[in-house]
Amino acid sequence: MDMSRLMNEKARMLSMGQRKRLQLARLLAIDRPIWLLDEPSIALDAVGVRLLEYIIAEHRKKGGIVFVDTHLRIEIEDAMSLRLPQRFPRRKTMLDLVH
Repeated sequence: MDMSRLMNEKARMLSMGQRKRLQLARLLAIDRPIWLLDEPSIALDAVGVRLLEYIIAEHRKKGGIVFVDTHLRIEIEDAMSLRLPQRFPRRKTMLDLVH
């Protein structure tokens, strides 16, 4: 994840992009077959996004499964997409019924 120059830094001192790379490095270190990623490309620069796409592709080549929740485009070969509506209808509250 190209973090070697920062290995002596405390996580709280890292930028948001560096923290995101650290989270992805942790993901690689624990070696789980299923990944659940919530907005994994947020705060990553273009190089970081390409690296993310690469590690997702490699994980899938090894038989891994990846679920990604994102608003930003991530290139994933043969990905299946589920697009949800912009808004879900909200439930009426007592205040709505009074007005």
